[in-house]
Amino acid sequence: MIEFLRRIAFKTVKKESFLGKIADRLLTKEIILYLVFGFLTTAVNLAVFFLCNRAFRAAGWEGALSSLFVKNGWTKAAELFSAKGSEYLDSTFIAWLVAVIFAFVTNKLFVFESKSWAPKTASKEFAGFMGARIFSLFVELAGMFLLVTICGFGELISKIFVGIIVIVINYLLSKLIVFKKKKPREETEEKE
Repeated sequence: MIEFLRRIAFKTVKKESFLGKIADRLLTKEIILYLVFGFLTTAVNLAVFFLCNRAFRAAGWEGALSSLFVKNGWTKAAELFSAKGSEYLDSTFIAWLVAVIFAFVTNKLFVFESKSWAPKTASKEFAGFMGARIFSLFVELAGMFLLVTICGFGELISKIFVGIIVIVINYLLSKLIVFKKKKPREETEEKE
């Protein structure tokens, strides 16, 4: 599949051209697999978001934030959510949680090929992965709040736009921090 995609790309542009050189660097097995699993993770995220949002609306749920603001008398914040509600933020959080679990397993096994399930290695990777994803969750929640509540854009288009930004952030954090390839000395020390 990877070679097939590379062949298609290089039929479109010459490998020696400026765009060809960029495509050659970007169309690696790792990046293609990350995009494939990123797409699947985004599909999982969107599906869970859609289902939760529908279920919350059908149940008349206004969202945890709206309820919290009203309950505590934070009228300015409550007014902000009164017309729209905040169930989309609750749906975003649940969708994020399911997608993160899916992404950890697929990234670990297929994208970055970290095969070790030794407790020390797996727990370190999972903690780093969760930390990186918690950071991107705040980016996602802030982006959704900004686009939906402040700017008035639709929830689904906002979710897609924010999702693209989050995919790039997550790749960089996973590659550079979480599943960083070990230097030969580090691998030897871990085996001891």
